[in-house]
Amino acid sequence: MAVAKKSLELRKKYRGLIGVHSKVPIKDNSVLSLVYTPGVGSCCLAIAENPADSFRYTMRANTVGLVSNGTAVFGMGNVGAKASIPMLEGVSVFFKTFAGIDAIPLAVNSADPDDFVEIVRVMAPTMGGICLEDIASPDCFAIVERLQRAVRLPVFHNDQHGSAIVILAALANSLKLAGKKLENCKIVINGAGAAGVALARRLVRLGIGELIVCDQAGAIYRHRTANMNWVKSELSFVTNESHAKGTLEEVLPGADVFIGLSVGNVLSPEWIKKMAVKPIIFALALPEPEIDYLAARKTGAFIVATGKVNHPNYLTSSLAFPGFFRGALDAAAWRITRSMEMAAVTAIQEHVPDNLLSEVNIIPRLIDFSLAPEIARQVAMTAVSEKVNRKEVDPDKVRDKLLRYVYEGELAILPASTRRKKRAEVVPSIDEQSLELHKRYMGVVGIEAKIPVKDIHLASILYSAAGVSDSSKLIMNDQDKLYDLTVKSNLVAVVSDGSAVLGLGNIGPRAALPVMEGKSILFKTFGGVEALPICLDTQDVNEIVRVVEAISPVFGGINLEDISAPRCFEIEKILRQKLDIPVFHDDQHGTAVIALAGMINALKLAGKDADKIKVVVNGAGAGATAVTKLLLSAGIKNIIMCDTVGSIYDGRQERMNPYKQEMALLTNPDKLRGKLAKVIKNADAFVGLSKPETLTVAMIKTMAANPIVFALANPIPEIMPDEALAAGAKVVATGRSDFPNQVNNSLAFPGIFRGALDVRARQIDDRMKIAAAHAIAAMVTEEDMAKGTIIPSAMNLAVPPQVAAAVAKAAMEGKMARRQLDPEDIRNNTHDYLYEGILRIL
Repeated sequence: MAVAKKSLELRKKYRGLIGVHSKVPIKDNSVLSLVYTPGVGSCCLAIAENPADSFRYTMRANTVGLVSNGTAVFGMGNVGAKASIPMLEGVSVFFKTFAGIDAIPLAVNSADPDDFVEIVRVMAPTMGGICLEDIASPDCFAIVERLQRAVRLPVFHNDQHGSAIVILAALANSLKLAGKKLENCKIVINGAGAAGVALARRLVRLGIGELIVCDQAGAIYRHRTANMNWVKSELSFVTNESHAKGTLEEVLPGADVFIGLSVGNVLSPEWIKKMAVKPIIFALALPEPEIDYLAARKTGAFIVATGKVNHPNYLTSSLAFPGFFRGALDAAAWRITRSMEMAAVTAIQEHVPDNLLSEVNIIPRLIDFSLAPEIARQVAMTAVSEKVNRKEVDPDKVRDKLLRYVYEGELAILPASTRRKKRAEVVPSIDEQSLELHKRYMGVVGIEAKIPVKDIHLASILYSAAGVSDSSKLIMNDQDKLYDLTVKSNLVAVVSDGSAVLGLGNIGPRAALPVMEGKSILFKTFGGVEALPICLDTQDVNEIVRVVEAISPVFGGINLEDISAPRCFEIEKILRQKLDIPVFHDDQHGTAVIALAGMINALKLAGKDADKIKVVVNGAGAGATAVTKLLLSAGIKNIIMCDTVGSIYDGRQERMNPYKQEMALLTNPDKLRGKLAKVIKNADAFVGLSKPETLTVAMIKTMAANPIVFALANPIPEIMPDEALAAGAKVVATGRSDFPNQVNNSLAFPGIFRGALDVRARQIDDRMKIAAAHAIAAMVTEEDMAKGTIIPSAMNLAVPPQVAAAVAKAAMEGKMARRQLDPEDIRNNTHDYLYEGILRIL
């Protein structure tokens, strides 16, 4: 009870067990230009040309997708995706602590194997490997087999592969102590779930003498009809050659080894007395073993192992998977082989030297930081020898690097810069620097363990079955507890299909990943928001919606990014209807918020009233549509949208779609027709979200007095700022960082999500976006405005706290918030994070 209570306290205190961090601290605009635009474009182009370079320039080379649907969690059965998150966070911490691997927890809300496989397959461009957790049998076997065929990545089911590796290592040492050989042994496995079946398959391949597998109906035998499925049927043909029938009690006599992978308290001490001499008992059920450790020892068991951290011979897959994946990732393995598994078995078995081997020491201790490096060495070596590696590696260097990491930390394994200057005055270009930085750090985003595993005491509190099960049970009874006990309350998914990346177009999900990583860093740097990139290998609207909906249990918000129009409108619309968390397409709404903020100040500077002006928006894509809608919501009544055909109006037939038709009904009240040059006459403001050089000096001269020009095309605007000013523009804004008044979305989305997450908003509506725009506009002083400044600098850290407070207040006023907080507390907390690095739980 004390363990469970302390576990709950720590999970709540730290807002879950994991976080997201930038591998490269953002100190100024020069660093920002390397991890995000414009430098990141070079990484995108390199990957677009050679998709395998996604393992060189992104987090992918060090990232594992940690995936569960919660159908078989820690002996609790089907708890559902949401209640599996505490377990996934714990496993993620083990990956980071013992192997330096970034494991992204993904709770997939799907119990259908076909659906589950497709969801994971589509997310594969984000990952270098897939680790499946707590998926019920027999579906887990079909899922693993299909994923192994569908993706060129190592696919590892911890309940199958991890458990089997550790049990086989422990069994080898136990048989050595008992003076027995596997081919002469009788083993009874109780439990025909994922672990039991996987272990049975491997024992058969290793030449076990006699093997009987039992389930609730007793021994599994050929042609049994009760409680069977396809996996048990398969086992019936390769096990139980004596065709033994009956209960566990009836088939156990004479057995050399009992391996329990079932439920607690099903093995009687009296049954052990009927086993062979020197009986070996592995009672591995969780949270309670099949028989108590001491009871088994008192009855005469020669060796007893359990799955409980406070017992000798603690058998846990945590001994295997960190080192296994380290070796697989370092060799860039594209699949897992049986030989790689056996290499891990050997590494674990031999890690206990003969002189230390005893009945109470058959397996390495959980807190043995030298184990994972040795497993990694042997797995990498085997991957190379079996030619399933994408790159050549020295296995000894794999081991040595991980040893440095676990004992010295991340900085100890950071490669030295490879930049070389031919002459002192030659400075590498931004593109060259960005490529070098991304390669050196293996991407720029990583997982951090808020509470690393340091000793057995902490492991038992946070990562044992007892430490996890209470959190899961609370979430099952009250799903709002997810916000209190997991990272959900501060985690956002940055989702892209790579169809409209920067100005590069449809370059695909792998090439989009560097941008999504940069975006994640901006979330953390300017808002303290944990954000994980999720790049999807599909551009089908329904498939994208399905994947995002399925993984939403982990996340407190969804930020859609670089998805082309008009699909982006439909995707966002459907997700907003389906999910009860904020869904925000930044290309639309982030741009719209900053454009509105700039327009508020531009109108002041030009002496114009919002409800009396005429605005021309050039462009009909995602950004242009969102800007137009938000300007309308803010009180600007006369807006004309133009595309390549000309003005959009009700009744136009040429090159229209449902979204343009919607805008035709909302805009152009006078139904002006014609090209941009015609409809811009007497306009007070121009907002360009289109193509380079589409606005001319002559057009500006036909606008109303003191015209406002927002030329936001990137990297080349519709007109250069100096030309616009020379033509008579009163104020000019662009999308470029090398000119004043940059419409930079990073002024908006970090603060917007900070405020929305703090009050646990269900959506981000127009009220909240308009509040953000006014907060940003208010950060420009009268003195600066007099100099022509209408938008704050992107590095102005005073902006996000104001935005967060304003958004939170608007959410509460608009009934979008799940909880009520003082906006001043949100402002102060965001400020403290930005200036002191402290983000308190409100």
